[in-house]
Amino acid sequence: MRVFLVAMFLVIALSQTTWADDAFEKAQLSGSIAGHSLDKVYRWLHEVALKQIDPETGLYKADGKWNYRDTAADCYPFFIWAAHVVDRGVLNGAARDILHREQALCNTYGAIPVPWDFDQAAPATNTDWDEVVFQASEYVKDGLIAIVEVTGADEWFDRMRAIEDALWETARIDTPYGKIPSTNIEVNGEQLQALVRLYTMTGETKYLDWADRLADYYFADPEFRVKRLRDHGCEIIGGLGLLHAVETTYRPERAAQYGPRLKQVYDTILAEGRNEDGMMYDELGKREGRLSDGWGYNYVGYLCYDEATSTETYRPEVAATLKNTLKPLYENYPWEGESIDGYADSIEGAIYLLNRVPVAEGFTWVDRETRVNLVDHPERLEHGDLWGTMKLQSNGVRTVIMQALMHTQGTLARPWQPGLQLGAAPQEGGIVLALQSASDYRGTLEFDLPRHRVYMGFAQDWPRMNTLPEWFTVEPEGKYRVVVGDAVEAVYTGRQLHAGLEVQVAAGDTLRIEVARLP
Repeated sequence: MRVFLVAMFLVIALSQTTWADDAFEKAQLSGSIAGHSLDKVYRWLHEVALKQIDPETGLYKADGKWNYRDTAADCYPFFIWAAHVVDRGVLNGAARDILHREQALCNTYGAIPVPWDFDQAAPATNTDWDEVVFQASEYVKDGLIAIVEVTGADEWFDRMRAIEDALWETARIDTPYGKIPSTNIEVNGEQLQALVRLYTMTGETKYLDWADRLADYYFADPEFRVKRLRDHGCEIIGGLGLLHAVETTYRPERAAQYGPRLKQVYDTILAEGRNEDGMMYDELGKREGRLSDGWGYNYVGYLCYDEATSTETYRPEVAATLKNTLKPLYENYPWEGESIDGYADSIEGAIYLLNRVPVAEGFTWVDRETRVNLVDHPERLEHGDLWGTMKLQSNGVRTVIMQALMHTQGTLARPWQPGLQLGAAPQEGGIVLALQSASDYRGTLEFDLPRHRVYMGFAQDWPRMNTLPEWFTVEPEGKYRVVVGDAVEAVYTGRQLHAGLEVQVAAGDTLRIEVARLP
């Protein structure tokens, strides 16, 4: 009964977010949405996820095993995201310990790991080289990149860098452009996304050289087209887009050389791979087939192209597709049958796009589909009203966190406690936040940084996958006017706001906080 009443309340709240004129009212409604979701994430972390750490090895046995294609790549990173958002102590304790243990136990080919065989209490011995490369690449792209995007140059970055160095130093596939680790298009799309990040984070040209090697490998074929438009193939779409964007800054001659080829690939997908609403199919040319839950992931590459070329070549297409999400066909559309993963991936992609192309219908669709299919759907959740920890369930947790932080504008309450509601809404020059708690609360609000530059070294906030999107961010050296409740306004630096703004609120009260950047 409790879940039903909460769900009904959120239906009302979601319907109101589209017409509420006052930013503070919007923030309060967003607080009810984010609070409900993050309470469940907090419970999931403590009641479900932490219990899956194997006491003998210290590995996260999320789906009964520790491998690098699923557990490390898709379960572990969102355990990290949950800890980052609702319990920093777990992040720096149990979550970090898993990183230490998997390296100590599983590194087999230098820094390249293999799965752990729990029956033999040893690294697996029956994994061929192509599978080793695939699993390592999956861990880097889906796992470590997602972590590094929120933690910066921490130990997870060191792990990512070491694996990538080892993969390329042991590359076995000969091409006219040099050796590459794999001919698998999924692996190579993942590699492009990893290598450009390593280049901007380190400045080491070898990473961009290796990425160019992959671009040469594909673009040398004048007939190159991306045929698979969902995961396990579509990764190359965003990978080539991100490479092109980075090279507009650092290797403009390369960007000019391959920009037209990239546009040709993108235009072919639009012409042969989508329906009249802009939704993409699973495969190029198969118009009668299933729609791809990776449609949003793919359009991320298109937005990257637009930003790199300072044009609006594809933005109108993205906006129209987001507007069409409210058509009846896309209400509870079975992207992967009844699997939670299809809903999670489709919603995640939409959030990436809405972060750049704010379309009211798209926000309404994301909120509705998240509530119905990820947060409060009893048939798709395990452990009562919580998720499980296997790969598909973990992806659901990932998207719930993303949607919740959309409603807090990226601001985090530390510590999180059950019954807390934190919401935010933009207002001229900054944001207004609403903080409410079922019990007395004293803590800090941590405001987000422009992580794309501070952590990742990007010249611009390039559209990309495997990240928590930036909403409201504070410049470390910038100055901000802050008003907390009835207090006199004060001035803080962005660095101070990121370190944490002290707040307290009595049980049942609502605290208003305004933050605006000073000229």
